[in-house]
Amino acid sequence: LQPGQCLVTLDGGAWRWDGLTVSANAENAAAIRLQQKNRLADIDAALVSAIEQLDAARSNADTAKQQRNAAADAVGAARNAQRAAEEALNTLRRRHNNLNNQLTEVTAKLASLESSIETAGQEIETVSGELSTAKSSFDALPDTAEAREKIAAFKVQLQETRQQLANQQALHAEITREVENRNRRLRQIEGDVTSWNARLERIDLRLLELEERITQAQDVLERLSERPGQIAREKQDLMSHISEAELKRQEAADILISSETTANDLSRDLRAAESKMSDAKEARAMAQADVNTTQHTQAGIEATITEKFTCTPEELVAKLELVVAELGEVSSWQGKLERLLRERDNMGPVNLRAEVEAQEITDKMSNMSTERDDLVAAIGKLREGIATLNKEARTRLLSAFDTVNVHFQKLFTRLFNGGAAYLKLIEAEDPLESGLEIYAQPPGKKTSVLSLLSGGEQTLTSIALIFAMFLTNPAPICVLDEVDAPLDESNVDRYCTLLEDLAKDGKTRFMVITHHRMTMARMDRLYGVTMSERGVSQLVSVDLKQHELHLEEAA
Repeated sequence: LQPGQCLVTLDGGAWRWDGLTVSANAENAAAIRLQQKNRLADIDAALVSAIEQLDAARSNADTAKQQRNAAADAVGAARNAQRAAEEALNTLRRRHNNLNNQLTEVTAKLASLESSIETAGQEIETVSGELSTAKSSFDALPDTAEAREKIAAFKVQLQETRQQLANQQALHAEITREVENRNRRLRQIEGDVTSWNARLERIDLRLLELEERITQAQDVLERLSERPGQIAREKQDLMSHISEAELKRQEAADILISSETTANDLSRDLRAAESKMSDAKEARAMAQADVNTTQHTQAGIEATITEKFTCTPEELVAKLELVVAELGEVSSWQGKLERLLRERDNMGPVNLRAEVEAQEITDKMSNMSTERDDLVAAIGKLREGIATLNKEARTRLLSAFDTVNVHFQKLFTRLFNGGAAYLKLIEAEDPLESGLEIYAQPPGKKTSVLSLLSGGEQTLTSIALIFAMFLTNPAPICVLDEVDAPLDESNVDRYCTLLEDLAKDGKTRFMVITHHRMTMARMDRLYGVTMSERGVSQLVSVDLKQHELHLEEAA
């Protein structure tokens, strides 16, 4: 055959000039390709099913892991709760033991005091017997000078005995007061013990509740202890399914690889067969490509006209009343079109969310208006609260001011042995914003403000004001630093007398820092610092009350 010639028979056989021969009973390449595609589709479906089974198995495995982790967390929480309950129980037991020890110590002290009281009673009975014996002996003696001397001696002895009896009675009274204090303390301790016993009962109930919760947690733990085995079995089943799916996937992959190899071989043969036919069709394809390009460009232009002007090109020409022959060059119209497009683009895009944004701004303005109304209402309530607080503060301030003023007037008259003084609010009508002025009139002088008085008068007036505040609102302790420095001895005596009366009548304890000998002599206890050696300080303390008792006993 000449190049390009092909011989074909009626039964389907063919011989080509390049040596290609096709028998009459040979299979069609398109049919073989279709069979391969069908086989490949079946393999893909099987592969998708295997992947789905694998994903389901992995999901079940993840669920089982999560359940196992949740069970482990529950077991840990139950163990933590048990440890916390045991620590609370140990703490309460230690506290109970401490209370028992304190009760034992108080009971021992009470027994010791009772024995001291019994001893003092026996001594009093002994002294009373000796006094009775002395009286009977005195009655039996004859009326002689010697007897009078003995009587005088007995009187002296009787006076000493009475002094001892008085001392014993004072000791007995002190012991009785101490016993009463101890009894009150014991009653208070009994009340505390009762309270602690009630707390212990509540703690026992709480412990029972915790034990029940621990039992429940242990039951849950026992139930959950079987769950890891179940999870392991389920995991084993899932792993077997995964292995089977993996085997099936491997088989499908092998089949797919084999099919792809065959298809590649057939594709290479097909490309070799079609390469020469493509050379023959190349010229035709180029021509057809030019036609298609022209048609595609025309279709694009028509589509653009239809999209922008909603009409066909013919209708557009009719609307514009244009004459095709008079349109001129396309390049000029293309430049004009580009310029118009740039102008349109410079105008910016259309905001399609303008209405939504306007509604959002309206909602924000509504919310801000509501918040402003709430804020105005809150400001009104706050102002009402401030007015109420100011009213209450004015009432309390005026009440406290009147009370302090009354005490100040009394203490001023007492310290000065006469005269008058008072407090006054000045410089503003509102008590909360006004100042305080002290007006004083010592005996024999005119009323004047505090700044016009002498140093000693200012000191006494200030002392009266300080103690007036303490009488109005007593404090447990008051420290007075060199208050008596500007005072003479008579004023120091009044100052010390006032201190003693305030200490007796009230519950305030005074700590006085002073160098005045009279003030130190009137105190209950003295504390001083001496320097026996250079650079070495030593604290010295003297209990003056105890010293006075020793002096009375010695007298």
